[in-house]
Order: sequence, then structure tokens, then C-alpha cells
Amino acid sequence: MNNNNQFGNRPIIRKVKGRVLVGGSAQAGICATRNMLSFWGGYDPATGEIVDRHHPLSGENLTDRIFALPKGKGSSTGSAVLLDALHSHHAPAGIILNKVDEIIVLGVVVFEEFFDRKIPVVQLDDPDFEAIFSASVASISDDGTVTLYE
Repeated sequence: MNNNNQFGNRPIIRKVKGRVLVGGSAQAGICATRNMLSFWGGYDPATGEIVDRHHPLSGENLTDRIFALPKGKGSSTGSAVLLDALHSHHAPAGIILNKVDEIIVLGVVVFEEFFDRKIPVVQLDDPDFEAIFSASVASISDDGTVTLYE
């Protein structure tokens, strides 16, 4: 596809329909991993940095980026960490999952309930999730459509 968009001259490489876990829209650069991440102990909500030194994305900052991961890992307190990141404006712009993760979704839903703001959370099947790794920018629409750009 050769569609131009708000990201300059980046062509669309794939447009897919995901399962909406939390509605919303976002447009941002992608930070993607095939490895699970625990928000509790693996992510600093005050800075947006992945602080798990054993994770391949250690040192990456997720602030205002679309974060794609298979699912979260670990503690249910990860919801509170994500809630803190949303409140401090150091959260991802959106989250794309390969598997449903109730802990991640809960943090976003609680933020929406208390602060009337949210970020989209969408689940993609295996082939569509794998396509993320060939993209550098993505948009998520309210209906769960994920558009991947070079």
C-alpha cells in the first residue's frame, strides 16, 4: 500500500482489526517486544522507563509510544504501577497485546473511571501481532483497527 498519512510519507504496511479491550485512539511510534514485562518492578511509572535490566528493552522509555507486548508478567500490582504512569503522564499512548491481560486492562480502566481519560488497549492475533515488528509507527482507532506504518 502506498497511502500517505499524518506521519509524513510513511506507507501503510498493514491494517488489521483487533479486539478492543479498552476503547480509544492513539498515534505514535512503536516500542515492541516478544517478551513479557512485569510493570511491577520492571517499569518506572515516574519516568516511563523499562527498568528490568534483564528485559531486552531495558532502558527504553514508553512515554507517549505505542507499546506492543505479548502480555504482562507477574504481580497484580502491575495495575497500580500502570495507573501511576498514566497519572504522571509517563504511560504509553496505547497498548497492543497478543494475549488478553486483565492486570494491564484493569489499570487503564481504573484510570478511566477516576480521571475520565484513557489509552486504548487492543489484542491482536498471532500473525497481526508479528507484523508489528516490521513497523515503526502505528495508529489505533476506537473500533480496534490498528494501522502499521513503515
